[in-house]
Amino acid sequence: MNYHLGRDGKDQGIFPLEELHRRWVAGELTGTEVVWCEGMAQWEPLEGVLQRKMPEAVRSVGTATPAKRKVPPSLIGLAGALLLVLLGGLVFMGGAVVKQARRFQEALTVTRGRESGPADESPLGLASRPISWKSNAVTEAEVMARSREFRVRQYLEGYQLRGERAASCDELCRGFLENWIAANFGGSLRTNLPPLQELGDELAANPDCQDPLVLTVSAVNCVELNEQGKRLERAVKGFESSKHLAYPKFYAAVWLANNLVDLKSPPEQVAKVDVLARQRLREAFEDGSLRPGDQAELGEIFLNGYGARFFKRNQAGVTTLVQGRGEDFKWLALVLEGESEINEAWRLRGGGHANTVTSQGWQGFAGQLTLADRALTQAWRLHPDLPLAPSRMMTVSLGNSGLADMRVWFDRTLAAQVDYAPAWKNLRWGLRPRWFGDEESMLALGVAAVNTRHFETVVPWQLMDSINDLEEELKPPAGTHLHGREDIWPHVQEMYEGYLAEPARPSSLTFWHGQYAAVAYLAGKYTVAGEQLQALNGRPEYANLSGWGVDLSVMPLEVAARTGAQAEAVAAAEVSRNGGDLASALNQYRQLAAVTTLDAGTRTLVRDRLATLEWESQLQTGKWVDFLPADTNFTGWFIEQGDCKLDPDHSLEVQSGENGHLLFCRARLGREFEVRGQVETVRTSNNAFQGGLVMGLPQFTGKDWYSFRIKRNATEGEIASFASRWTAQEAVGHLIQAGLTNTFDFHFQNGHAGATVDGQTVLVDAPPPAQIHVAPNEFYLGLGAFNDQNNTVIRYRNIQVRLLTPPAQTLRMIPRSIVTEDADGIRPQLYNIQK
Repeated sequence: MNYHLGRDGKDQGIFPLEELHRRWVAGELTGTEVVWCEGMAQWEPLEGVLQRKMPEAVRSVGTATPAKRKVPPSLIGLAGALLLVLLGGLVFMGGAVVKQARRFQEALTVTRGRESGPADESPLGLASRPISWKSNAVTEAEVMARSREFRVRQYLEGYQLRGERAASCDELCRGFLENWIAANFGGSLRTNLPPLQELGDELAANPDCQDPLVLTVSAVNCVELNEQGKRLERAVKGFESSKHLAYPKFYAAVWLANNLVDLKSPPEQVAKVDVLARQRLREAFEDGSLRPGDQAELGEIFLNGYGARFFKRNQAGVTTLVQGRGEDFKWLALVLEGESEINEAWRLRGGGHANTVTSQGWQGFAGQLTLADRALTQAWRLHPDLPLAPSRMMTVSLGNSGLADMRVWFDRTLAAQVDYAPAWKNLRWGLRPRWFGDEESMLALGVAAVNTRHFETVVPWQLMDSINDLEEELKPPAGTHLHGREDIWPHVQEMYEGYLAEPARPSSLTFWHGQYAAVAYLAGKYTVAGEQLQALNGRPEYANLSGWGVDLSVMPLEVAARTGAQAEAVAAAEVSRNGGDLASALNQYRQLAAVTTLDAGTRTLVRDRLATLEWESQLQTGKWVDFLPADTNFTGWFIEQGDCKLDPDHSLEVQSGENGHLLFCRARLGREFEVRGQVETVRTSNNAFQGGLVMGLPQFTGKDWYSFRIKRNATEGEIASFASRWTAQEAVGHLIQAGLTNTFDFHFQNGHAGATVDGQTVLVDAPPPAQIHVAPNEFYLGLGAFNDQNNTVIRYRNIQVRLLTPPAQTLRMIPRSIVTEDADGIRPQLYNIQK
């Protein structure tokens, strides 16, 4: 085999391996030079290739080899450091460093990747390779059964055998634990019980229910961090005198430590609870609550589950503890050792771009990955039937070898579990252009997943994850999607049709019809969307309509209108509306309103559009405009949470649900506005209250929205908050006194917020607490606030809005679909993205 030899960035020629070995032995070469031949994924150090290809010849040189070469050790170290920097630029980061590394390869007249190697070793070839399917590989459903068995033993049986079972709440506690396990790990739900969060709140507030295990699970199901922390503290304290085994105690301690981190508590508080958690873990091994057969479950917990953050904070102590358990837990010890080495490798390297990493950083990085390789490979050989170790080897390969090795370990992972999500995610990451792949290979992996035709698993769904990754790389405008692209839509359609036809999934048809309808709508395939909505009687679950970066709350009505008798007129009106031509859109929808033969869906859409377009037109004047709903049907509004009613004086009264209240107006506002009005607390069960505004794309499970709230509770006091959603990422202004009725003035401009409450300035040019990605024509305003574990009724009065900047361009449409042709005969606006 002939190899290209590279030194100091220049091609030194092509030599047989035997000649390179002779020159290395003679001292003419140091071994730190780089070599490449056909079939290699990248350039490698000469000495490493010699050790791999000619091991006997290298060993015969013996320990005297360095003296024969007569190269000063300092020079060897420098050359090695430079080589590591060079290789790091080739592999680890994008930008200028990678481009320089590629120029070096081009100077050697050889390119790597799809041009340099066999077709099946190129990124596209590796991504397109058929997914092997072994009959003995397990699926997520089978693994879920193991996870369920573990939780039943730890929690349900633990409570029944050792819990404080008060007669007044014993049945509720058992039902609560059963439903928690079923909701997360499979099984039948007791449908006669309240939702988990609601039941958990009830049990936590019941003085008869004192069992710390039940209290822990109620905390895990509590979405309010402060209340969650209080319950966990009670549980950890209660465990001290309980009869429970140690594993549930460990679980509570880890959750408490993570809660303290989330609340930005002092590090010493977190460290103190971590010490307790490590003690509880040791006790769990000793009292038998953790068994050798639990190793796979524990590995997932420490690397991918609730214990991942705890393990990163305590990796040395936890690894040593497990290593001390001997051969019974050897696989787990090896996995934790490998993960520790991966974490240490990145700590030594640092998180910056490749050109910021020191030579010592590169050396440490390479060395730790070698140790991780050794431990994880041994773990895989010990238990090739478990997917965790080979999946983590994909991360090692990402750093020290390349995409071909990642594919090898990917196949080994799938040989253990075909739908192991971390392995699919790792390979998709390696296929990103910043690493070893390109856009074509990213999509190809998703297509290969659909081609398995195994719709009884989540494998074909990897196509959707591949499309999401591709959108992240291409960065189309917010709210637009690639599903309608001509090279993508046929595969999307094949995937959804496959899941709908899968006999093993009859209970999930509602989900698949709803998902299919949403994606078809976003792709501009309105006829397909209509067929799917018809299967749902026009009522998809709202969960299927959120998370798309666009408001789909009126989508079923729009699809009905676009596929009905007035489809052409509706399409023309939507073109005007989406183009920002409000006058034309209003005129067109008024003409549609006069048609007496409209179907129910089109008629309702027309009313909704007229209400929002008229409100938008009023805003164009720059004057204050009334904001609250105008009728009891809440035309133009969407209510996601809370029970709402209009009072005779045109104020809006909202009774909060378990997560608060959230509603917004579907009129498009833009990003520069001012709001004023009054928030009144009509009733509160514990003297705490919250009321305020939501803006952006307000969806409770979404992330692209902000909130402004006036609130009072025992933890925070009386404050005004400008936050990312209803989270602790916020700017806070403290109020002198927050009464039950508060007036406010809030303005939002250039992404910054200012506010007064009862005439007191509380926020001044507060920067955005997080970045959101919302198109101007998808920026909405609404009302809402979270709940402080109480029952409240909030009334909004005299809410008014005005724009702060000339509005001419704020509502111009950015199209939602990126397509080349609409099969329904209606051409949406196109957005040109180079493939």
